[in-house]
Amino acid sequence: MTFDKGTTHPSRWHAFDPDRLLRHSFIVFLFAHAASAANLLFQMVMGWNLSVAEYGVLSSMLGLMMVIAAPMAAISNTLAHFTGNLIKEEKIGNIRILTRQWTNRILLVSVPLLILLVVLRNPLASFFHLAGPWPLLLVGLALFVSVLAPVFGGVLQGMQAFALMGFPSLAGGLARLCLGGLLVFAVAPNAVSGLSAHAIGALFCTALIYLFYRRRLPQSAQADLTPERSDKYFWASLAALFSFAILMNMDVVMVKHYFPDPADYGNYARASMIGRMIIFLVQPIAGAMFPKVVSRGNLTNEQKFTLFRSLGLAGLIVAGAIALCALFPQIPLLILYRDHAPTPDMIALVRMVCLAMAPLGLVFILMNFELAQHRLACVIPLALCAAAFVGGVVLFHASLWQVVTVFLGVSLLSLFLMIGIIKLTVTKTDYS
Repeated sequence: MTFDKGTTHPSRWHAFDPDRLLRHSFIVFLFAHAASAANLLFQMVMGWNLSVAEYGVLSSMLGLMMVIAAPMAAISNTLAHFTGNLIKEEKIGNIRILTRQWTNRILLVSVPLLILLVVLRNPLASFFHLAGPWPLLLVGLALFVSVLAPVFGGVLQGMQAFALMGFPSLAGGLARLCLGGLLVFAVAPNAVSGLSAHAIGALFCTALIYLFYRRRLPQSAQADLTPERSDKYFWASLAALFSFAILMNMDVVMVKHYFPDPADYGNYARASMIGRMIIFLVQPIAGAMFPKVVSRGNLTNEQKFTLFRSLGLAGLIVAGAIALCALFPQIPLLILYRDHAPTPDMIALVRMVCLAMAPLGLVFILMNFELAQHRLACVIPLALCAAAFVGGVVLFHASLWQVVTVFLGVSLLSLFLMIGIIKLTVTKTDYS
């Protein structure tokens, strides 16, 4: 599928090929896992050179950023969903209207929130047991400079321009890695150095993806000046993705709050990072699947087949990753953190956290399919599970093992509930 700059002929824009799941998954895999490799190296640099306490601060702040960044993922999903539909309906010019609409909305919200963070920096730093407000301020800056990237990236995803969508993340990851290493070795081995590099890498990524968006979308395409009504879809997508972000990332944030001992939250942060990599492995499959199954609520047999292929591929990856972490947990600990002799408790913690994370890999595929199909019933079970996880940890946090047990139970529950939602979808094509 090739869209030339300035091309306005509808047939060129309508040339989706939903059968190229493996090829497009490979492209997304290539860039996503190259970016993941850069992230892995960044984690290695930080894990090798920061103290356990400083790495715990860095990990908790990055985890907090991932939770707060859920609206960005919802924006990306919204733009990808409606871009795909507008291309199918041959309304190319409306894509630019939709993009401007969301750009203005985001700036209207993000500027006041950044100001509010600056005002409340000291109370928030106290809540997270931070020595100072700089880690939180850098989190806010990184979020602010990257807040528009999902808009342009979502348009590119909806156009199935997967290479242009993926390269900026890789470039930003490499910039973060290089700057992080430089700051750690030349300035100070602390969380502030890592978070500063993260903010600069986010700025580079946003600038690059905007340039690709400008080059890819025809400037001369005609619009009917009827803005796409995407608000309802956005809020539903936001609720689903925010709930998933809580399930995936909130564990390390809550452990940082309830376990102030650096040995506790530092070791858990390491185990949680290893577990989250299982989900990172399957995210490219969801990214490639999403624009291929977009609709306004009508499910086709071809889209069912795409879903089952995506689940099969994701299941193989998750099973392999779990087997590796269960049999050889020392390997990721050695690679990421130079832990040559992990304690039995640390090995058990890695195994349990990875097992708790594993179901979320399949949940992510199912959630993205439902959102692409404009079926919003998945919001309810995900929100209930997110609330159950937070409430469960509030009630049961006498030890790290209680936290992991709650995590495992809620993770499995979310998978069972999403399977139930999907069964309704594939057996009742007029369900919406």
